[in-house]
Amino acid sequence: MSVDAERPAAKSWYPWYVTGVLMVAYILSFLDRQILYLMVEPIKADLAISDFQFALLTGGAFGIFYTLMGLPIGWMADRYNRKNLIAVGITLWSVMTALCGLANSYAHLFLARIGVGVGEATLSPSAYSMLSDSFDKKRLPRAMSIYTFGLFIGAGLAMIIGGEVIAAVKASPDLELPLFGAMRSWHMVFIVVGLPGLAVALWVETLKEPARTGMVKQPPKTAGHFPFADVFAFIGENKLMSLSLFIGPAFFSVLAYSDSWYPELFIRIWGWNVEESGRINGVSSLIAGPIGLLFAGWLSSRWLAAGRTDACLRLTALGAVGIMIPAIAMPLMPTAGSMAFMLFPFKFFIGFTPVLIPSAIQMVAPNHLRAQLGAVFLFAVGIIGVSMGPILPAFLSDFVFSGDRALPHALATAAAVIGPVTFILLWVGMKQYRQRYQEMTVAESRQ
Repeated sequence: MSVDAERPAAKSWYPWYVTGVLMVAYILSFLDRQILYLMVEPIKADLAISDFQFALLTGGAFGIFYTLMGLPIGWMADRYNRKNLIAVGITLWSVMTALCGLANSYAHLFLARIGVGVGEATLSPSAYSMLSDSFDKKRLPRAMSIYTFGLFIGAGLAMIIGGEVIAAVKASPDLELPLFGAMRSWHMVFIVVGLPGLAVALWVETLKEPARTGMVKQPPKTAGHFPFADVFAFIGENKLMSLSLFIGPAFFSVLAYSDSWYPELFIRIWGWNVEESGRINGVSSLIAGPIGLLFAGWLSSRWLAAGRTDACLRLTALGAVGIMIPAIAMPLMPTAGSMAFMLFPFKFFIGFTPVLIPSAIQMVAPNHLRAQLGAVFLFAVGIIGVSMGPILPAFLSDFVFSGDRALPHALATAAAVIGPVTFILLWVGMKQYRQRYQEMTVAESRQ
């Protein structure tokens, strides 16, 4: 019997319901993650920090711990109840987001952002594994694209609603709390967006844990405990493919996460207020991002059905070329309107990697390594992308370029360097990926 035959029937509604709930959790995670980017200037002013120090709140405090914790959490997701793991993670990051609203020093805010990163690290490795056990290979990219909707909806809502919340809170007087002192507008924003996550954690807890499918027989020494050494063995046996599945997307994400500076770019270069900048950045995320990920999921599914087994990886490589062009051009546009227009193709191509690469990994990974290899993907994206995406432009802006145009020049330069490297890294493992896909198909057909 084939592995796909073990999964829920194509007309079953429950796997799609689970996908929707996981998408809501992903929306919440990006809302909590992205809201910080609208509050650059007030946080810098109140805590007396530089652009580089601010970038460390996202690329350092959040990004590094988000990725480091993903590895042991991925190991746990391959062994234990995944929906419970997600529910605990949502509770943690929601509480830590609210604690950001009590921060009265840079160190306090830095530590709270570490907590947000640790909590959010539970979500995607567990979700990837749950979805892979709920859908066959032809439907998996579509399910991944729906889950990944959360990225753009969360980021979009963070920009749009966040801008409105910030404006509303600014109109309120500062609060004085015992022990914590003055509560500024940005403090209140963290509390407002953080606490609703506790309700989502309870919702996730009501889901049914899907049965694990496609289990492979383990050698006697490793049966039953799935050592992490198997992950290194898998990577070592598929070096070029692993380079394309993990390092290529990580460099892609350096381009993608540079958009953390885009809200500030409109404020700093064109004098927009927070609401205006949040609105255009949010609308572009809500419109172009979902269109991009749906297009990627739809086209990759068609290519897979037609026998193009490298569809997910090939489309990601082409997407690297697509995102590089607006990433270079957007910061250098001569008017605010043309800069805003370039946000849309940029956000469109951001949608490729989060749906295509996790799908590609799940198609060639044995079941006992699915969450762990998903965590390796997130680890690479986090260490290189989530960390360096915000930090590299800030470093170039503070230490290489100078003047009023330092930030746009830094953003364009980073994209021009990273873009070609990304394409090469994604393309180099294509042949080995096709071979591994075929091996998995033959092995599964014999079960």
